Amino acid sequence: MLPIKERENLRRFTTLRVGGVARYFATPKSREEVIHCLKFSRDRDIPLFVLGGGSNTVLGDVEGLVINTSLLRGTEVRADEESVWVKALSGTPMKELITLGVKMNLEGIYKLLGFPASVGGAVAMNAGAFGVEISDFLEEVEFISWEGELRRAKAWELNFGYRNSPFPQEGFIYAATFRFSPSKVPVAEDYKRIRRKRKKSQPINMPTSGSTFKNPEGDFAGRLLEKVGLKGFRRGNLGFSELHANFMVNYGTAHIEDVKLLIKEAKERVYQETGINLEEEVKLVESSSSDGWKVL
Repeated sequence: MLPIKERENLRRFTTLRVGGVARYFATPKSREEVIHCLKFSRDRDIPLFVLGGGSNTVLGDVEGLVINTSLLRGTEVRADEESVWVKALSGTPMKELITLGVKMNLEGIYKLLGFPASVGGAVAMNAGAFGVEISDFLEEVEFISWEGELRRAKAWELNFGYRNSPFPQEGFIYAATFRFSPSKVPVAEDYKRIRRKRKKSQPINMPTSGSTFKNPEGDFAGRLLEKVGLKGFRRGNLGFSELHANFMVNYGTAHIEDVKLLIKEAKERVYQETGINLEEEVKLVESSSSDGWKVL
């Protein structure tokens, strides 16, 4: 039987290293154990939250069940002369897809390097960078409905947008199948160029949640934050990176309240000076939040 822990500290499960305590916490390693988690949540009438790599998530105290997908890992690869298909379980690190893409010289997917996310999390947020989004390569999603039924949907049947998808509203992403095209030119050099650029312009070796805000249409959140003096701005243990103004960095023991205050201040400054309302890309999850929750 799948062990479900109580009172689990969540700090170590997010890349920003901010986290409260989960009332219940589980790490399923099979489809049956995922379904058990959903039943556990439904029987107790408690909400749940699906946690992947934690790269765009800030957690407070969670009075429900947190499902960690880290043990749902694995890939299957098949190929012909024109395409390569990869099926990956939701907890598979995106790094594995990127490495495979470079090794097999596949178009596009290597541009998403540097995301410390899981495949399920990347699909759920429709992760993107350097002109590509993960939905560009998506063929099919295998998911478990909140009623516990296994379902499949083709990518064209699902509504993906800028940094959003139908998940988790539609259910728990169990696996995703991607279709890649072999590149006609070597991708390794461009991969190395992007990796150098990320290392130079983003605090990838520090506790960070990645992009804090979505880019507004026709502009960049980082540029707007820098314009209002927030690049390198720090309040206590939390601040915006000196390398990239749209990246929050935890310099010590920041709490979700620090995150909320910093986000509020940033949004107010940008709106007052530019009239632009920034929208969060990072997900704030706590008992008073609806982000990511599904009540059964």
